[in-house]
Amino acid sequence: MELIVANTVDAYRESVALIQDPVLREHEIRDSYYIQDRALLWRGGRKVVVTSLPVEPAHLRYLQEAMGYARLENLSPREPTDSLCADVLREGDLRAAIVARLRGSVEVRLIPFVAQPQVYAVAEALRQEGIAVTTPECPPADLLWVRDYLDSKAGFRRFFASIQPRIEGLRLPEGGVAQDPAGAARLAARFLDQGRACLCKPNNSQGGVGFLILQPGDLEGDVRALRQAVRARLEADSQMRSGAIVVEELIAMDRSVGGGSPSLEMCVPSDPARDVEFTYLCGQILTPSGYFYGVEMYDGVVSPALQHTLKAAGLAVAREVRRLGYVGIFDLDLVAGTDGELYAVEINTRRTGGTHAHEAAEALLGPRYWERAAVICNNELAYAGPPLAYAGLQELLRGLLFPVGGQKEGIVPTIVTSLPANRFGYLALGPNIRRTRSLERDVHQRLIASGRALVDLATR
Repeated sequence: MELIVANTVDAYRESVALIQDPVLREHEIRDSYYIQDRALLWRGGRKVVVTSLPVEPAHLRYLQEAMGYARLENLSPREPTDSLCADVLREGDLRAAIVARLRGSVEVRLIPFVAQPQVYAVAEALRQEGIAVTTPECPPADLLWVRDYLDSKAGFRRFFASIQPRIEGLRLPEGGVAQDPAGAARLAARFLDQGRACLCKPNNSQGGVGFLILQPGDLEGDVRALRQAVRARLEADSQMRSGAIVVEELIAMDRSVGGGSPSLEMCVPSDPARDVEFTYLCGQILTPSGYFYGVEMYDGVVSPALQHTLKAAGLAVAREVRRLGYVGIFDLDLVAGTDGELYAVEINTRRTGGTHAHEAAEALLGPRYWERAAVICNNELAYAGPPLAYAGLQELLRGLLFPVGGQKEGIVPTIVTSLPANRFGYLALGPNIRRTRSLERDVHQRLIASGRALVDLATR
């Protein structure tokens, strides 16, 4: 039996609080609740999933039938806050409901979005109730700093620089780590003065939020003037004032290689006798500003030779991550340069925006599904126009919902709590990428035909 605590809100609250743009900040706050729906697709078919907001019961019934889950239950707090783990610890009724559903299980695997101190506190509280809880995706509590270190932009850059000689086929973008806006401005001004674009990344940003892209010509003057202008922009942003800043050359993407940003997901088992595991390779779907909203997984996402190189590199990185003491899932995000090089840009030491897609595809299509199918995951299809209730979404997708005509293809809604905000997430699954993209286009066309224009995320 599995207890899934979808603590995305806990993971993002500090970085979200620093976002300067009030519209984007509010979007990210709501998003941290909405994307918890993805946890319904994590792991196996016998699970209790705790989310901050209750999930539409009809959606649970659809997933039980479509996914073949033997048991899927959803629980949520009466008064959700910015910490789902704290809610579980505070609300006795919620905790009692969890215990009632887990009672009698020989072992309960507690699976969080991200390992945090309060996850261990939840596990211990349940043990006090007689539940045999394990945390197979969490490092030992005294090594939790490793997770935080690798997940930061500065920590990753230092870590990867130390292991790069042992990782074939990947390199870091040219750049450095600054401790404040003044230092970051010096690094950025050097790139701009040389006629080169650069990227400034706040240390604990998630999903590309808060990145500052600087192109030659954006600012005028000599090196000193450039330094002053960049510093002023950085100091005006609370995210950039909150800690270290990574400044790197902006790599021109080769969009023909994994959409320009391939990513590897790996697993470091808690059992030291088991080797690290490659889980999947995908192409990330990003806006021009680097905002992440989905992935594509299919056999041709990169060439066979590059698949081999990336898998070997991913396993090597995973062993280095394990050596530091990390346990659990993580991904390694890359940029494919037009110069033919592959650049390592960050690690996310947690479940990711594609983990649910991978685990759902495995449940529906079997291991190594990408060899005989194609999957597109969109975590945020936004539209304008009349609101769409869940029953309306099911009607809109009539004939497209997985499984279509008894075949293992179709659309699986994944994020539906966001429907009041005119957004939802989905998986599109088909026997090949052409068919999968056709299914996705059908969804978009039906929305437009219903008077709901698609909202362009490219400005984010």
